[in-house]
Amino acid sequence: MRIAGTIYRNGLGVFLAFGVLLLAGLAGAPATADAQSVGSARAAYDGGNYDEAISILRDVLSNGKKNTDAHYLLGMALKRQGHNDEALSEFLIAVDQQKKNHDARFELSLLQIGKGQFEEAEKSIREGLKRTKEKDARFFYAQGQLAIAQDDLQSAMVLFTRARGVDPQNPLYVQGLGDVYEAQNVWGLAITNYRQALAMQPDSPNAALTHYRIGQLHFKARQWNESYAGFRKAAELDPTLKDAWYQQGFIQFVAERYPLAVEPLEKFVALDQTNAEAYFMLAESLNRTQRIKMAVPHYRKTVELDPGKVEAYLPMGDGLVAEGMYTEAVNAYKEALEQNADNAELYFSLGWVQTQPEVGLYDDGIVNLRKSIALDGTSEKPYIQLALVYFELEKFADAIPELEKAIEVNPADQNPYAYYGRAFIKQGQYAQAVTAVKTVLEPAIQAAEDERTRTTLSNVYYNLGREIYGESRNAEGDRRPEIYAASIDMYRAKVAHDSTSYTAYLNMGIAGLVAREGAVARDALLQALELQTEEAQEDPKAVLQPLKYLGTAYLILEDFANARTTFQRVLEIDPSDHEAYYRLGFDRVMNQDWGGAIGRLRKAVELKPDEASYHLLLAQAYTNSQQLAPAIRHYRECLKLDPNNGRAREQLNTVREIYEQLQGD
Repeated sequence: MRIAGTIYRNGLGVFLAFGVLLLAGLAGAPATADAQSVGSARAAYDGGNYDEAISILRDVLSNGKKNTDAHYLLGMALKRQGHNDEALSEFLIAVDQQKKNHDARFELSLLQIGKGQFEEAEKSIREGLKRTKEKDARFFYAQGQLAIAQDDLQSAMVLFTRARGVDPQNPLYVQGLGDVYEAQNVWGLAITNYRQALAMQPDSPNAALTHYRIGQLHFKARQWNESYAGFRKAAELDPTLKDAWYQQGFIQFVAERYPLAVEPLEKFVALDQTNAEAYFMLAESLNRTQRIKMAVPHYRKTVELDPGKVEAYLPMGDGLVAEGMYTEAVNAYKEALEQNADNAELYFSLGWVQTQPEVGLYDDGIVNLRKSIALDGTSEKPYIQLALVYFELEKFADAIPELEKAIEVNPADQNPYAYYGRAFIKQGQYAQAVTAVKTVLEPAIQAAEDERTRTTLSNVYYNLGREIYGESRNAEGDRRPEIYAASIDMYRAKVAHDSTSYTAYLNMGIAGLVAREGAVARDALLQALELQTEEAQEDPKAVLQPLKYLGTAYLILEDFANARTTFQRVLEIDPSDHEAYYRLGFDRVMNQDWGGAIGRLRKAVELKPDEASYHLLLAQAYTNSQQLAPAIRHYRECLKLDPNNGRAREQLNTVREIYEQLQGD
């Protein structure tokens, strides 16, 4: 029995020892693996790869075993990503698992302060001070932050100073003093303390956050360039610090430096796909730098995240239209209206797209434009768009009342006046266009408070004058006098408000010439020349165009002396001006000075041999001076250049017959 018992005991002892070894083998291997995993997670965390760190740590903790280090590190990674609620939970677990985890308790107290849980924070800080026997200065720092949160700035200053006394080399407590100055709105001292803290430990793992805080402080001080520099440095040191990217983009966007806003906002949305405002600013920045197609996906993301972001829908529709995606634009607006059924701007946007020629849903578009007006009648845009729809449908009379309403809503907008005049012009009502436009435009010009607005509004007359003049090319011959008269009246209305408009006088002069209204042309062109006096002193050629037209006006008026003087002045400025020689030749023809005409016309032909009219007039001058051979030669040159010139062919035949008879005799 003794032997047997001994053997039994020894056997049991061996069994128990083996069992311990077995348990150690089973439990020890995962412990080593967990430690390695936490080490890998810490390396990922230190490298800024927070997603990777979180993934590793969640895997480590999935077995449900205690691992205070893993919970603490997971809390830190979550905090870095801004997931403060989850981070707080991890710190609570870490502290619960190990009461002496002062790192976790410190971080827990800061998050509790940030969430306004002041009683819980005070308990955490008190426990931390007790367990560290008041030798861990971080808890004095936390007390200081709690004092700031409770507006006890004097106590905060004392606490941060005490923390520095315990650990004078730690820059965190210098930053705490900066936080007190920030709470007092003393931005300069706050920035100075943060910069001092940065100088104490420039290579700190928290340097990026310090630069970020400096950027925030400069922002509060409205020092935009310095703020931008702080955020930029923060993002350079830690590219995962998403808010540093956001703030850079925001500063540039607000400053309307849209090209510079794009990159930081792209960086931000790559890190955070939940911020509608960031997507909107990025889309707007691309749009305002003529990259509307690139902006569309970001507008779409904006309204996906925030369907109430009304200002995103119209440019998104513009972008879809720019890409030829009209159906998609219509659908986008319809979806938006499902979320914002009473939004006038969205009804306008939908109606606008539907009434584009590429879509052609005019009836539906008109309904939606009128719905926009019913919801908000204070914008001229839907009225103007309705008018443009009627223009497209060639219902010009229907456009008139819509434009009158647009003018009533916004008398300072030049566009409805221009369309208003065009509605009459397209109906061939040229004189009525002048009368109607004056009726509505004159009161607006008189009511304008500044010269710039008056000039802008009076430009409507100028543009309509050009438009009416352009209609003359398509009009019947017997209607041209009426068209030119209306064009001239529009120019007169323009210069009545803006006597310094060179182009208005010049175009009035041209219209007068074409209408054979010599006096009108002369007076307008003399005014144009007067306005070019200063320019002519620097560049004499600046007056060539109005001079030549003026000379022609004198010819129409049969004021040959002034015509000659004017064209001679042209040649003094530009001796190679073939048109001046031609006009001088024409003057001599009108005075039956054939010899004088031939000399000038030969010069015109020499300078511009491909002008059929020059050859014809020279041929006629030769004919009248009985020089038939050169006359025949220039008639033939005229017909080479203009084979359909019946007058030249008829005169050539006549002159050739006479010449052949003379040769026969």
